[in-house]
Amino acid sequence: MSSHEEIYKQYISTRNTRVIFSFKGMFSQEILTEFGSMIRTSLQAETKLKKIFGVFIEISQNILYYSDEKAIGAHGEESGVGIVIFEEDDTKYTIESGNLIKKDKVERIRGKIEHINSLDRDKLKSYYQEQLRQERPEDSKGAGIGLIDIARKSDYPLGFGFTEVDENFNFYTMAISFKKEG
Repeated sequence: MSSHEEIYKQYISTRNTRVIFSFKGMFSQEILTEFGSMIRTSLQAETKLKKIFGVFIEISQNILYYSDEKAIGAHGEESGVGIVIFEEDDTKYTIESGNLIKKDKVERIRGKIEHINSLDRDKLKSYYQEQLRQERPEDSKGAGIGLIDIARKSDYPLGFGFTEVDENFNFYTMAISFKKEG
């Protein structure tokens, strides 16, 4: 299939949405800053702007730090590679992300998200507080609460999936949605 046909397929698949931005490549603090500005500008009248912005930053930092596909930036820094798509339709905003992960991480991530999705709002808040008091996981760049925080800000359960790439890697995707006001 030619690149022209691929672009047309993408165009058709997003016919009922407005893609605010789509980025695939190496993530860096500069990229996060630029797209953060785009979110603020595009959603300046949206009451959920802070929640949406916070989720975007968390998802992007997950790719930056934890993607198992790496690239070297212009200044010699190593950063994760992935994709983020931010779009809206008539009823909601959705942030979708994807990146490569080693297969041995799949069940741990799946279990954590399934547990988070099983909790109601009150139990999610308690779980968040409980995790804040725990020691930081050895392989974590933060407090280990990113997925919990994303779920607390989202209006829907966390969407996720894993696609086998080869014997070593899966492609991990997430979709986080927010109801539009009004």
